[in-house]
This record gives sequence, structure tokens and C-alpha cells, in this order.
Amino acid sequence: MEDYLNDINEIDAEYKLILVGDSTIGKTSFFKRITSGTFYEKNVSTIGFDRKALEFEITTKEEEKEVKKRISINLTDTAGQERYFAITQTYFKGSNGVFLLYSIIDQKSFKNLNKWLSTVRNRIGNYENNKYLVFLMGTKLDLVEKDENLRQVSEQEAIDFCEKNDINWYGEVSSKNISKEKLEEMLTKISKQLYEKIGYNKFERNTLSTLDKKKANNKRKKCC
Repeated sequence: MEDYLNDINEIDAEYKLILVGDSTIGKTSFFKRITSGTFYEKNVSTIGFDRKALEFEITTKEEEKEVKKRISINLTDTAGQERYFAITQTYFKGSNGVFLLYSIIDQKSFKNLNKWLSTVRNRIGNYENNKYLVFLMGTKLDLVEKDENLRQVSEQEAIDFCEKNDINWYGEVSSKNISKEKLEEMLTKISKQLYEKIGYNKFERNTLSTLDKKKANNKRKKCC
């Protein structure tokens, strides 16, 4: 994974991807693992949101030819606590992808997926046009690998949930043990899915996208 590059004009598409789910299921640990490569042993609660932009290169087909595209993923970790729920919902709108997370050792977090998925579909606002994708993932795999008796949600239950709700199953993971290579492979695959589903995209940031801001800055420099 590469940090977000400054030359925005060379990016072929950019997407907003948010992490949602109950608190204490490991969203922030997963976010930190992706964005910094670090695993935090203790639960760290997110207040409001945390954000990081990353860049990936994908290979896709256009007019029967393989082409490479540079994709920017703006990843946002949202708070799962009820008291931050109203704030969290404001970050849903305009998202192109959703990481829907639950803990495989917490049945309640799995049952609450229906609530989160309903909120996502109501708040993003473009579900009927299929302008975003949802990726389901179970956390805390390392704990179950140590003691299978801790498992409260089977993998088949999660697969069935995906099929019922027409969302993408991305398996069970351990933020503690997952490798950098595995994370990069997963996020590159997601970037490719987003590009092939949505195509060229630039999202709004304070009414102007980074592409627009770059053009505006270049014009100001020429004027001076």
C-alpha cells in the first residue's frame, strides 16, 4: 500500500470507503492495521471518525485490452457507540463502499448487522442505483483459532446473510495476525470491484473534490 500521492491528476478514480458496525468488535484495530500496519492490543474507541487516504493500482479490461488504473481509497473509521450514532450517520452519505463488520465471538454484533445495513441504505441515498458496494467481514479470528468454543457466529451464517442481502462476503480476519500482503491484496480487489461497478468517480470534499481543488490551485499559480 502506498500513501496518498500529491499528484491527484494522475489518479483515475477515487472512492470513499467507510467501516461500520458495533463498538468493541475491532473496527479501529482493523483500521489502524490497514493504515499504519500497527496492531493495538487494547480496544481503542473512535470518537466521531478517523480517516486515511491510500492508493492502489489495479488491472482491468477496457475495450478488450488490459489497462492499469490508479485508485485512491479514502478510508473512514466510524464510531460504533450509540451516543455517536447521529454523528456517524453524517459520514455515510456519498460513500461508494462499506466495510460492514461484526465479531465472530459476539452474536449480538451479528444480529445488529440488520440495523447497520438498513442505516447504510437509508443514509447513503444511492442504493437503488447500485452506486456503492457492501463488504461483510467477521473479526476476532485469532481468538477463535486459540479456542473454538468462543465462536458465536458460524461462517455459514455470515455467507447466508450476504446471499440474502446481496452483499459481498470477505471472510473472517484477525487484525492481529493478518499480513500486509493479504491486506493489500484484499483492498486492491475491493478497488477493482468499485472501479468496475462504478467507474470513474470523484467524491465531494467541502463542495470541491481534490481534482477540482488541484485545477483551481494551478489556475491561481498561473495568474500570479
